[in-house]
Amino acid sequence: MSDNIIPLLVPFFILGIVVEALVARRRKQRAYHLGTMVSDLSTGIVSQVFEVFFKFAAVVAYGWLYDHARLVEFASGSPWPWLIAFVGIDFAFYWWHRLSHVVNVLWGVHVVHHHSEDFNLSVALRQPALELVSAFVFYAPLALLGVPAHVWVTMYALNLFYQFWTHTELVRQLGPIEAVLNTPSHHRVHHGINPQYLDKNYGGIFILWDKLFGTYEPEREPVVFGVTKPLHSYNPLWANVEYYVQVQRAARRFPRWLDRVRVWWMHPGWQPATLGPATPPAAVDRAQYVKYEASASRPLRRYVLAHFWLAFAGSGLYMSLEATASRSAMILPGVVVLATLLALVGRLERRGWAVPLDVARQLATVAMVAYYGSMVASPVAAAGGALGLALLFVALWLWHRRHDAR
Repeated sequence: MSDNIIPLLVPFFILGIVVEALVARRRKQRAYHLGTMVSDLSTGIVSQVFEVFFKFAAVVAYGWLYDHARLVEFASGSPWPWLIAFVGIDFAFYWWHRLSHVVNVLWGVHVVHHHSEDFNLSVALRQPALELVSAFVFYAPLALLGVPAHVWVTMYALNLFYQFWTHTELVRQLGPIEAVLNTPSHHRVHHGINPQYLDKNYGGIFILWDKLFGTYEPEREPVVFGVTKPLHSYNPLWANVEYYVQVQRAARRFPRWLDRVRVWWMHPGWQPATLGPATPPAAVDRAQYVKYEASASRPLRRYVLAHFWLAFAGSGLYMSLEATASRSAMILPGVVVLATLLALVGRLERRGWAVPLDVARQLATVAMVAYYGSMVASPVAAAGGALGLALLFVALWLWHRRHDAR
């Protein structure tokens, strides 16, 4: 798994987000809302935690196909596997992406990326936990074409990295390159819930696929971002299952059991003819649209933000261990990362369970630092690190209690 370059790109992601926020502020625009940003980044971290396990299985399966079923053999050092991967991954991405908008079982995965009602660079990191599971079959043919696993993993990551910069409102149309490449303008259309923008502009790097296959739509009016049925939650775990719950509840109304199965393979919003035609999405006015925003106090927001950046740094450390640690050793730290993110978004939304979970995950984090630290450093150093983290947690807690009580 040493070919996973995503952890190496994290500093670039953070730098991009900071620069975008500063430029937006200078232009007197509000690019970020705290709760939405924390939710977006938390969902991305959840995705990376799950991919520690899913990617391992995917690479093993891909490697088996390459070793036993490849149809093409390239000489060592040949550039062809890289060129095939560059174009082939983007072509496969287009078709996975397109089907993920028109087939319920796939939309239930991909909708996670569209939940955000902001459109900024943090949204690029809002990735589904099950994306690789749903997309693997689209990429597997590359193994048959002679693309080794390490080339696929690297080029897949670079394809996603390119798409990072397309998630912003600060960059307008870019002239001639709009004819070939996917750009922020093209991708804003893709994230829009304006009726004319639905199911358009699926390309990753190239917009040529959309122009070739009839799914291209230019940006002509201000875009309203999100989904037609808003999530109204910051919870990154709920985001990954909410749509499936929604479809299952809708299917209960269907009189025929066949339709209850069929719905999973139909277009989102489909219902049997016996229930009448589905209601088409209504036109939306960006000036009137009200975004979801939890009413947390300023001290609580600062407390959550401080803990979130600690968690963000911790998740980066977690991902960096992917290449050397066993899958079993990654389970407990992964659970603590997920509990941390759940506790923080729960605090923002003032959920009753959030405070006890916040306390429990802080205790677990300190214990984990002491335990795992002793494996790579001296017991004294591990104990010192755990004590320092515990004191930081206590200081943040006391600061929050003091200022939130005012």
